[in-house]
Amino acid sequence: MIEKVIRVKDVVIELLTKQPATRDNDRYLMQLIWLTENRFILSPSYSAMSFLRDLSDGRYSDPESIRRARQRIQEQHPELRGPAYGMKKKTLEPEMRQGMLNLNT
Repeated sequence: MIEKVIRVKDVVIELLTKQPATRDNDRYLMQLIWLTENRFILSPSYSAMSFLRDLSDGRYSDPESIRRARQRIQEQHPELRGPAYGMKKKTLEPEMRQGMLNLNT
């Protein structure tokens, strides 16, 4: 797994720097990464089934690897954090931790 995160790290840094909207939106970040990995993805001849098959076959960066890379980069480079970062840390993280504890009961 770590190899996959390392492989996508440079692209994530570039996108977080050049596309601030990716800082708080992992789906948009994934979309842009996958567009760099296959420039024909928007072609009318490239179907949704082709995309899903290629994603399953590992031809695109793994969504979890992209998320982990973004998370790690933002820990190390606060200037690449989006405006929602502070809100998530203050409110959503404690709520999620409590919810995870409740799963054990």
